[in-house]
Amino acid sequence: MRGLSLVLLCIVFSAIAFAEEPRWCSVSSRDPSNTITYAPIAAAAQIQGEVRARIIYRPNGRVEKVEPVSSKVEPVSGTKILLAWLTDELPNWTVRTNASGDEPCQTLVIATFTLQEPRSRKWKSKVKFTTEPNTIHIYISRHWPELNE
Repeated sequence: MRGLSLVLLCIVFSAIAFAEEPRWCSVSSRDPSNTITYAPIAAAAQIQGEVRARIIYRPNGRVEKVEPVSSKVEPVSGTKILLAWLTDELPNWTVRTNASGDEPCQTLVIATFTLQEPRSRKWKSKVKFTTEPNTIHIYISRHWPELNE
């Protein structure tokens, strides 16, 4: 019995150790219902910057998980407030992809948050979304916050 337990334990640890990363897939567009805004606390603190995360999704496009991109040199990519906002917003997204099969996919997301002077009183926040193979670029801009906002 002890030998069987040891064998099962080895199998479980092997499965965990050799678990495959999701495959890299291209995203052609986003669902029109996907929204993202400038983090209100970041705008109030006048925080701008670029953050990177990877989304993990099924071939049907439903995002299952968002993970910050990190490296040995830079522990977290971008400002923590903006990264936290991005990782809270993206799990509600659905992306359009031509991936097939059942294996999960991953795509890099680069989000750039900028504050700009309003061009007029009617100027509104803007979001631009572009894709490249294996990468989504999101540009989020809004006006500098007023003191009474």
